[in-house]
Amino acid sequence: EHKTLATAEAVWRALVEQGVTRADHLVAVGGGVVGDVAGFCAATYQRGIPVVQVPTTLVAQVDSAYGGKTGVDLPEAKNYVGAYHQPAAVLVDPEVLSTLPPEEFAAGYAEVVKTALIAGGPLWDAVGSGCVVDEDVILACARTKLAVVAEDERDGGRRQVLNLGHTIGHAIETVTGYARLRHGEAVGLGMLAALRLSGAGDLREQVAGLLEAAGLPTFVADVDADAVVAATHRDKKRVGEEVPFVVCLTPGDVRHGAQIAPGDVRAAVAEIAG
Repeated sequence: EHKTLATAEAVWRALVEQGVTRADHLVAVGGGVVGDVAGFCAATYQRGIPVVQVPTTLVAQVDSAYGGKTGVDLPEAKNYVGAYHQPAAVLVDPEVLSTLPPEEFAAGYAEVVKTALIAGGPLWDAVGSGCVVDEDVILACARTKLAVVAEDERDGGRRQVLNLGHTIGHAIETVTGYARLRHGEAVGLGMLAALRLSGAGDLREQVAGLLEAAGLPTFVADVDADAVVAATHRDKKRVGEEVPFVVCLTPGDVRHGAQIAPGDVRAAVAEIAG
């Protein structure tokens, strides 16, 4: 509820009151919402001041603090107003994760699984076997994301693989008013749908087991599947009539731009929502 233009305006005006100039840095200490809003405010205040990300949640430490995507949500769609603004630095201290409530740590775990599916190899071998998320896993996730971003900073191609699970996950968040699910919980559900659309049934069951073991939902009740499908058509990556989906054939083989039949999308959503 705080990732809004109203919050951004409050931050901009506070920066003015404090006399902040382009010689100053804005420091984002917190999770994904704090990092996204602070990055957006830094990108736009005086047309750009440096931002330093200090992520304190698992989702931010493994994913959202890196890559320079910033922004806020609109009631109609997620992350619709934003800018690319790379951080001047990212300072990660895994020790702070010991203070996270269990449900927040679990929500971040969904992004660990997503990143491991993209990476394949040793990272997936570890995460797929249910390993403990330690600083080595966090570092491997960060390196995986940064390598993808280095190939395609502005989401024109390869970077879209990082949206595995996010097309339907974001749609679920939108339909539920950003109030019922944490971002990672929605991404976990979206991953299950994406794996169904990938024809990777065995991998879907393995991922569902990992999510359940972490305390994450594999089904969300009282959500209109048709509304979720409709919300996918407002996905930012859509440039024509069709919504491009990210599919995972096997760990390490993740592809973007897949065209999926509407009936198949509806069936995959119905499996996780109802």
